[in-house]
Amino acid sequence: MRSILMAALLAAGFLALSAAPPRKTKAAPLPPVPAAGAPGEILDLASGRTLPLGPMLETRTDFQLTPLPEGRVLVSGGSLKGATSEVLDPATGRFAPGPSLVQARSGHRALRLKDGRILLVGGTEPAAPAEVLEPGATVFKPLPGPAFGLSAEAVELPEGVLLVDGASRGCWIWQGKEAPRPTGGLQQARIFFRATALPDGRVLVTGGWPQAPTAHPRLGRRPAPAQRPDLPVECYTPRKGRWSLWKGTLPARAGHQATLLKDGRVLLLGGFGPDPAQPLDTAALLDTSREALLDPLRAPGLGLNPGLATLEEGLGLVAERAPRLRRLHGPEDLKETTSEGLPLANAFLAPQLLSLPGNRLLVLGSPVWGPALERWDPRTGQFTYIGALRAGTERLMLDGKRVLAVGPVVDAVDPRTGALTPLGRREALATTLAKARPAPPPPSLKLPAFPDGQPRLHPLVVALDARRALVMGGGTEEQPGGTDQAFLLDLRRKRWTPTGSLRSPRAFTEGQGGALRLPDGSVLVWAP
Repeated sequence: MRSILMAALLAAGFLALSAAPPRKTKAAPLPPVPAAGAPGEILDLASGRTLPLGPMLETRTDFQLTPLPEGRVLVSGGSLKGATSEVLDPATGRFAPGPSLVQARSGHRALRLKDGRILLVGGTEPAAPAEVLEPGATVFKPLPGPAFGLSAEAVELPEGVLLVDGASRGCWIWQGKEAPRPTGGLQQARIFFRATALPDGRVLVTGGWPQAPTAHPRLGRRPAPAQRPDLPVECYTPRKGRWSLWKGTLPARAGHQATLLKDGRVLLLGGFGPDPAQPLDTAALLDTSREALLDPLRAPGLGLNPGLATLEEGLGLVAERAPRLRRLHGPEDLKETTSEGLPLANAFLAPQLLSLPGNRLLVLGSPVWGPALERWDPRTGQFTYIGALRAGTERLMLDGKRVLAVGPVVDAVDPRTGALTPLGRREALATTLAKARPAPPPPSLKLPAFPDGQPRLHPLVVALDARRALVMGGGTEEQPGGTDQAFLLDLRRKRWTPTGSLRSPRAFTEGQGGALRLPDGSVLVWAP
């Protein structure tokens, strides 16, 4: 009974959100910048400021963003708890419970139709029907007819919504009232592909991984051509109701972005090739008027799932693990590896971007943390892992007894628990940072031979006093990536004394970590 009551209360709450504009209530004050590890933020493209969001109600991965009326945003699927969604109000930065889904979905497609309905398709194993949310409704309802598996696409056309199930090669047109009707069929079964609507009404299917077609409950198992490692581009023509192949084939690319550019070309970005663990460092351009594949463009450092959005001027790009937004005037700008751009407060895995009114951009994803943080206690001689710093942290400083983690955003660090408190942007704290004391450079001394006789490459040396230094990590011939060993070195007697060990093997190359000695004699060690 309690669960039924709670469900009714949540449903009533969402119905109120859907049926009427949100009431203007005084929201609790938000911090000046997003907290470290926050799942998202809103970037003001004019000022470059990032505005914080409240925490999401659930941990989500591979979710979808769909704009709603009054500027709100639906976050659907990707939940570890089940078939749930939530709604973000960008005006307050708060998330509220959203409508219930029929099926738990992850990696699906969400499409807001012209009539205001929202369609979800794919992202399930085993295959399940698509589902629809009517305007003002509190729950999604299943769409009668075909079932769709893990990898499916939906594109709205003048003739109706084209639904594509990659594994079965089945395709349907749904005109909004009756069940979808079959139309043509892909010539190559594939998963992790993309479908892109063209201005002339055609639809392109690009990339993916080849897959033997599965039996479909309505179409049965259909004959398929021989599998090929590089998949062709397929083009759907609505007036003919069938698919055709382009002459050339794309190099293997799956799980990518596909974006129609203003000049009519289609940009394919991100994803992986034959190795799902290896992100592609090229982008593909398709000339749709000539059905031609243009020369690939270098696009290094984007990760598997970069975020891409169409802005008022060009494109906005957020690479995985990179706390900044790059503005691209065209795809040719991808080859630039500059670190310039509008800084974000956090970095994300699989960032999703959505343009908002008022020249703002919503960025949501799985937060990525920065350097690991350890504390060496001189009383015990041991290292303790106490957390991680914000992605983008460049150095630690002392402001009196307060520890500051400095990057585009400055955090105060609790040296015993590792807890981070955002203080503000670096430029707004210039006076404070000018007075803060940076970590002193490592002492310039020639280290004596280590106890095991093996020299160390890139160890970290911290002077504790005039007689002692703490020496940590460094690579050896047997462990070039670094060791976890730590020693106290008597600078006068050249004597080594083991003291605990780092939580992970480290080699502290230039710009790859450091240490800060605190007034109580303890040492904070940070490294990626």
